[in-house]
Amino acid sequence: MRKFCYCLILIVSLNERVFSQRDKDEFSNPTFTSALSKYSDKKYSEAYNEFSNYLSKFPKDASAFYNRGLCAYALKDYTDGITNFSKSISYGRVKCDVFYSRGACNYELKKYELAILDFDSALTINSNYELALIYKGASLNEIIKYPEGLVFVDKAIELNPKNETAYYFRSIIKYNMNNFEGSLADCNTALTLKINYDTYFWRGLNNISLKRYKEGVADYDTVLYHLPKYATAYYNRALAYYDLGNYKKAIIDNTKAIEFDPSKPNAYYNRALSKYRLEMYKDAESDFNAAVDLDHTNAKFYLWRAVNYYSQNKYSLAMYDLNIAIQKDSKNETSYYYRALCKYAQIDDQGSLNDCNAALLINKSYDAFYQRGICKFNLKDYVGAIEDFNESLKLKPNYKLATLERGITYYQIEKDALALSDLNAVILMDTKNARAYYYRGKLKKYMNDIPSSCADLKQASLLGENLAQDLIIKNGCKTN
Repeated sequence: MRKFCYCLILIVSLNERVFSQRDKDEFSNPTFTSALSKYSDKKYSEAYNEFSNYLSKFPKDASAFYNRGLCAYALKDYTDGITNFSKSISYGRVKCDVFYSRGACNYELKKYELAILDFDSALTINSNYELALIYKGASLNEIIKYPEGLVFVDKAIELNPKNETAYYFRSIIKYNMNNFEGSLADCNTALTLKINYDTYFWRGLNNISLKRYKEGVADYDTVLYHLPKYATAYYNRALAYYDLGNYKKAIIDNTKAIEFDPSKPNAYYNRALSKYRLEMYKDAESDFNAAVDLDHTNAKFYLWRAVNYYSQNKYSLAMYDLNIAIQKDSKNETSYYYRALCKYAQIDDQGSLNDCNAALLINKSYDAFYQRGICKFNLKDYVGAIEDFNESLKLKPNYKLATLERGITYYQIEKDALALSDLNAVILMDTKNARAYYYRGKLKKYMNDIPSSCADLKQASLLGENLAQDLIIKNGCKTN
């Protein structure tokens, strides 16, 4: 069974670090001064109202619009912030910080192209404006222009190697470029400059991507200790636990992720996978259903719900889901492989073989070769079956099932020495393999080694092979 893939998109919010320098009224107007004081005390609503009172008397004061825009930003009213910054510009405050601030509002509203235009305006006035460089890079990252974004963040770091925000955003860009080592290094640098739990979040994601799952868990432990309702952090820690094989903890973390954000289908899906691994097939069904209900477009949800149905011998339900999965993603060999298994279970050897062919056209896998070999054997194409078992064993040497079935196929076409070699190899790998003893017992009879034949048949019977007892009696083996 192939390991599932996962991805994460995190929209990073700006914080108070990005605020631009406030203007101070050159006339020391008491209303203006009072508004500034309230802003400094983080009384943003009161400050906004006082700037509004001031503007009722001085309706074209560019500095007041700019400062009221900062209040709107702090209150997360980004549309109003844009209105105020635009009026400040129209009344003559053509400075880099006002363009940057309007860009910051556009960034928060996910209007990244407009944000870039504002950051460009700020950089035209001051080409070394660090915040505009950083957030232009961040905006380019959001529109999937990673190399271009990297250029601007790199310049910000050249200007100021102690700028924690620049390293933070550069780590995100590098992560999106699959440069996990580089991203991890930037996270580490950022954390030496300032403790930021979002940085731990991304460091954890890098550690997971680098298969350093224990380190990833430790990073998310830190994040969740300080941010105990961070749904995505629970989700990512669950991924690390899953890869560590700790499915019970993965279930607990996905449950927390769902508790704090029940709208994300991947949390249900990953909780279902963990339950599937623990053979909690019935419990997994409801989670797979929830994932599908939330996202009808995701082929992997249908695929793994089908695998879960297959594990419960619910072949019709599994077939229904696999047909949908293949319709949505015709390039996933796992869907064809499991549909082949379902068809085989429903005694449709030719249909199973056809799906194995489709799977093998996409990816040469040992299990698909093995399954096709089984189908060919049942269709009496013994030479073709041996060829497929050989291919399976090339990809997975010492694959017990392929060795056993190849040995049985050699027995079927009377290649006794080759059959004996394979059956001996299987018994060396698994001394309790009843089927291998049974066929070796049958083979040794035809090789005129009756004592050994009887010994193998008796062992097969002891291990639960019901067909062996009839041969013991038929061959006249002593039963004492």
